Amino acid sequence: MSQTTDHDLTPLTKIVHPLLALIASAIDRELVKYAKFLKEENRFLRARVPGKQVHTKPHVRERLLKLAKSLGRAVEKLITIVSPSTFDRWMRHQGGKSQTKNPKGALRKPREIRELVIQIARSTGFGDTRIVGELSKATRVVDA
Repeated sequence: MSQTTDHDLTPLTKIVHPLLALIASAIDRELVKYAKFLKEENRFLRARVPGKQVHTKPHVRERLLKLAKSLGRAVEKLITIVSPSTFDRWMRHQGGKSQTKNPKGALRKPREIRELVIQIARSTGFGDTRIVGELSKATRVVDA
């Protein structure tokens, strides 16, 4: 492959190259203006939403993740619906792979314990809070 020099270029090419560069830079500046406008509009809309959190549905997350792939790390400067750390977490767990098996938090208790608590509740008439309190007291006595 040979290098081209200025004297190898045709007069038309000498005119077209700078013209294309000018058009590309103008389009780039225009896109920056669009992004600034959309960010400001988003800030305005966020101010009108009650509460601080915006809850998203899984299909919305998937769409945002798909669009963000082409942006790379630049998405951190653009994302306003959630924090960049939340967006990073979405990226890590993309594809429905959740880190926890039980989305409600705590691990499931063994069946025997659940059945025992139900039996205590039926025989004593205690509610679950009272049963937990009594069990807590019992473990403190055993530990002492």
